[in-house]
Amino acid sequence: MRRTAGSLVHNSVIASADTYAEAQVTVDHLLSYGMTRDSLCIVGTDLRLAERPPAVSTARLARNGATLGGGVGLLAAVFVTLVAETSMTGLAVVLWGVLYGVLIGALAGFFRGLVRNRPESVTTEVVPTRYEVRCPLDELSVAAALLPSQPSVETPPVRRAEPDDDQRHGLTDAA
Repeated sequence: MRRTAGSLVHNSVIASADTYAEAQVTVDHLLSYGMTRDSLCIVGTDLRLAERPPAVSTARLARNGATLGGGVGLLAAVFVTLVAETSMTGLAVVLWGVLYGVLIGALAGFFRGLVRNRPESVTTEVVPTRYEVRCPLDELSVAAALLPSQPSVETPPVRRAEPDDDQRHGLTDAA
């Protein structure tokens, strides 16, 4: 038997909140008074398309790469001075190792930044601007009675949603 979308998302809006955390506080409040978790859900509404530019600049990636490369170059140079016989002094080998490590690390970070910060690499995502706490129509009156009419100082502000005429008379859109 095929499940319908109506059984997954409840159709009666109890409360509306600005953030998911505020909506979760409302759900926790209703759960503490005995409502079941299956009868409540949080639904994101007013969906917007948000662009998220790359968070790290090319210069910062180059600097971080240079730092990491310098550390790796130092370790490699110390290993070479301990194991291999060279005509240079140990200090010269360490300095050259750090120099080459910084140079290769900075170049790797720079090219990584160029690839990562291309204009087409901006990520877009759909984010809700409001969150609604919903329940089945038969539990709407119980949930509305359990919600505080005046929010306390500890709980974030949550707007109670008034049922519209269709919900009061049991009429809903069947999808």
